[in-house]
Amino acid sequence: MNSRYSTLIRSAFPVVLIASFVLLVPWLGETLFYSKGEPREAIVGVSILEGGNWILPTNYGGDIPYKPPFLGWLIAIFAAIFNGGVVSEFISRLPSALAAIAMICGGYFWAKRAKGERFALIFSVITLCSFEVFRAALACRLDMVLTACMVGALYTMYAAEEHNRGSRRALLYLLAWVLMSCACLTKGPVGSFLTCFIFGVYLLLRRRNFFASLFKMLVLAAVATLPMIWWGYEAYQQGGEHFYNLMMEENFDRLFSRMAYESHVQPFWYNFVTLAAGLLPWTVFLLAACFGRKKSFSTALSPAALLSVCAAVLTVVFYTIPDSKRSVYLLPAYPFICYGITCVFESASAAGARRFFAWFISILAILAPVALIATQFVDIKGLSAGTIPWWGYIILLIPFACGVAWIVNRHSPLGHTLVTVWSMFLAYVAVGMPLFLNPKSDSVALERICAGNPPAVINLLPDEKFRLYSLNYYLNDKLRHVATVEEAAAYPRGTVLLIPSGSDTTGISDYYTVEPLLPRSADHRNKVDIAFRK
Repeated sequence: MNSRYSTLIRSAFPVVLIASFVLLVPWLGETLFYSKGEPREAIVGVSILEGGNWILPTNYGGDIPYKPPFLGWLIAIFAAIFNGGVVSEFISRLPSALAAIAMICGGYFWAKRAKGERFALIFSVITLCSFEVFRAALACRLDMVLTACMVGALYTMYAAEEHNRGSRRALLYLLAWVLMSCACLTKGPVGSFLTCFIFGVYLLLRRRNFFASLFKMLVLAAVATLPMIWWGYEAYQQGGEHFYNLMMEENFDRLFSRMAYESHVQPFWYNFVTLAAGLLPWTVFLLAACFGRKKSFSTALSPAALLSVCAAVLTVVFYTIPDSKRSVYLLPAYPFICYGITCVFESASAAGARRFFAWFISILAILAPVALIATQFVDIKGLSAGTIPWWGYIILLIPFACGVAWIVNRHSPLGHTLVTVWSMFLAYVAVGMPLFLNPKSDSVALERICAGNPPAVINLLPDEKFRLYSLNYYLNDKLRHVATVEEAAAYPRGTVLLIPSGSDTTGISDYYTVEPLLPRSADHRNKVDIAFRK
């Protein structure tokens, strides 16, 4: 490495930290909730703060969370500390963003110790700017917190086994236990058992003693579930059989495809398609590298590369077992797949692929901002777009300038590509997401529902399985179910009903004035009607 480049990356960690923070944190509140998943998790934090129940908070008049409450705890704590006890979009997404930043920084130090600072810098940016990782880091969902805890535990156990002895090694394993315990409290026992399974296979491939490795991993995985078991016991005291059945269905029936209803059922090949999409834009580079490769060679895997192969392969294979498949389930594999992408990206044999990708991403960086700005002047049928604020045009100028810079200069395709991809993700989160997703939010219906004054009661008629999580969040958890028209008729003047289109509402017009509310809700494709008590 030449001295000029060494000087440039001498302070690489602050660069990684600042780049991660600027890309993720400032924009968390710019995009409103537009789907059912985020408000469903955010409302748990609201319930904790309003009801004071940190074990089994309820919402929707009696619903309990589908998963353990660690994310809800973090949301409630951050709301109490930073926002006066109010759960906003920003606060509810903050745990995911901070978890992603911690995972990126942990990966930086792991990769730096394995292959040096230059490699670690490239690896961190590629991981941060992989679309699935980026998307999960901006969402109020369990998956990024779970992933950061699992991946962090693998990094920590790797450090304990490879480089440390004595008390420091014990402290690293203690930290791994804490991380896996948090993972279990986020989404169940998969947080520790899958993590220990991956690392156990890694130890065996490193030719460590079979029985000692098996015993250590089994004990560590089991002990990491103890905080979750304590919570489960306390929650069972409150929720009884209903809680027990829900937890069994979510943690075991889903894994073995025995759920009472179909949930995200996908074919075998679905995971591989989502991986290809989730690794964008680096998937394009990998394809170019494959076509441009003229020779093949094999070398022995380093310990870090071996761990990456184990984590990537075993995670994908594990989540191929259940019928229920989602792209976010594969998140723990992404940092380790990105390790492999980084190895290819910085290799001498990929010089042609790097230059092709630099051209590809630069042209895209020029065209994408122009397309976003065009939505402000051209009315495209079927496309609902908001308004770009004045500062949004400045941010859109950054990727545009990066693209032009490559066309003019064409120097250092590796560094240029990393900066350009980062700037495009910045433009997307700061401008693109609010521009196209805010018009899809159910918050636009609040004015019609409240009509200047909060109604006496806001109910949902009549389907128990129909949940309007987005509207429930924006209505501060006021939605309740009404079983029959007769029950709805007993409510006083000022009551509001939200009715899924197609429901049997025979007789409801005798008591309520029914009008269309939303062409489709953020939670479902169904239309939603609104009814006002006469």
